[in-house]
Amino acid sequence: MFLFKLRIFFLRILGYEKPLRVALLKYLSLKFKKFRPHYETILLESCLEAKKLGYEEITVLELGVAGGNGIISLEKYKKKIEALYNIKINIYGFDSGEGIPSSNSEFDLPFHWKQGDFKTDKKKLEKITTSKIIYGDVKNSVDEFVKYEPKNIIAIFFDMDLYTSTKDFLSQVNKLQKYLCPRVYCYFDDIFNPNHWINKYVGEQLAIEEFNSENKNLKIGLAPDSINDFKFPLAKGQLFMLNHFKHTDYKKYIGFEGEETLSINDTKVKTKIF
Repeated sequence: MFLFKLRIFFLRILGYEKPLRVALLKYLSLKFKKFRPHYETILLESCLEAKKLGYEEITVLELGVAGGNGIISLEKYKKKIEALYNIKINIYGFDSGEGIPSSNSEFDLPFHWKQGDFKTDKKKLEKITTSKIIYGDVKNSVDEFVKYEPKNIIAIFFDMDLYTSTKDFLSQVNKLQKYLCPRVYCYFDDIFNPNHWINKYVGEQLAIEEFNSENKNLKIGLAPDSINDFKFPLAKGQLFMLNHFKHTDYKKYIGFEGEETLSINDTKVKTKIF
């Protein structure tokens, strides 16, 4: 039995198509719950885009706070990025507070998610976080959130697990149009499962498909996979962009600063990786 397990272990290592350092990074993120390089880089790049658009204040949402590791990580990264870019970052969390709700929908993968998992310890979280967390059914939470008049929503971290919960939020995005940035970075935590249970017919992917079919001027898209995708560690395949095509700043140029038309006399390209 030991030799069999060892064989499977090595087969999985040898069959892993990405560099093993990617697997190591993923392992560290699972081992240390507040180590989230994907959260950090998404927040960083979204703030950079906001500054190019001329925004001095932005809003970031985490949908599905659970134990609070994600929102605590965002607060840690926020301090450094605010100082780096001289920008104000507002963080809001959404959660029922009661863990995963009951569901009879086959689209929610009830064989995968268990009711009551990921319940929030509200009192404990209040002591260690400064962000505003809106508790309750997301069907009602969006209306409450709008009362805060959020400025320039530029990133949303989706971690609601279920199709129905994700659908309930996305069906209300129209209420947020005047608060959205031209492009909103959307990270979907449950877009993939190692058992390949998740696809476009269930879960978050289905909610995205339906959102796009129901909206003309708001579209959520996934960029094509590319070897040049180096800016967002651990976000590969899970980072989408919500395009707000009718935003007044959608066409505003935000390309590389100082980038000029390349000429034959250029000795190097004026570009940045950070």
